[in-house]
Formats: sequence, C-alpha cells, structure tokens
Amino acid sequence: MMEKNSTQEQLNREIIQKALANSAHDFTLFFEQAFRQDVAWTIAGHGPVARTYHGLKDLFDNAEAELFRRFAQPLAVKTLGVWADGNEVFARIQSSTVAIDDKPYRNEYMYIMIMQDGKVISGIEWLNLNAYYDIISRINLPEFK
Repeated sequence: MMEKNSTQEQLNREIIQKALANSAHDFTLFFEQAFRQDVAWTIAGHGPVARTYHGLKDLFDNAEAELFRRFAQPLAVKTLGVWADGNEVFARIQSSTVAIDDKPYRNEYMYIMIMQDGKVISGIEWLNLNAYYDIISRINLPEFK
C-alpha cells in the first residue's frame, strides 16, 4: 500500500480537474493531456470493447475511433466530481453530443485512475455500454482502420 502524501494527492486531483476542464468541449483532449501514451486502460463490462487496452493508440484504434466517427460534433463533457486517495483519482463524468444521424448521444462514466509523475498510468472506466453499442449498430459506416 502506498503511503499517503496529501500534497501529491491534491496535485493529482488538480491535474485531472484541469484536464477535464480543458476538454469540456472535446473529450479527446482529456486523454492527450492526462494519460501516458503507454497507459493500461480497462473498459469494464461485456462485449467487444470491454477489455484492457495497452496504450492510447490501442484504446483509440480499437474502441474510441469507431465511436467518434459517428459524431457530428466533438464529445462534450461535464465533470460531476473528482476525488483523490493517494495515487488514485476518481472522476464522475457525463458526456453528450449529436450523432451524424442527428440523434443525441449521451453517456456517464466513472473513472478510477492510477497516477504516477503527473500522468495516468492505468485505470478502469465504467460507462453505459448500451449507449456505445447502440450508436455503433445504428449508424453503419464503411470499414475503418
């Protein structure tokens, strides 16, 4: 167990709060600002995208790209809360945008992120995968890789 350092805990919380604020109008910026390139990121749940991704490229190529291709506008986020405990930072987030079929897309997330040297090195995300799979199946696009 990591010994608590309240100064580092506060700094970790502030890093995530700032990255979320900076990405309020385009959620992709959050990952670019807060995550290490070699992050180990788990999407919890069931189905094709629920697994652990090794690096931002793996995450974006195999989970995010297909989702974001279906948006008519960038994904906006609202931060509902950010908390820290040692090197773990917890964030509750809501997202919204309009899909290319003019229907709304909304989701909610709970992230637990492990921080090291001011960056997220690993974590887990809970979200409404039904909303994710709905937009993927509803909007058919040509194969993308």
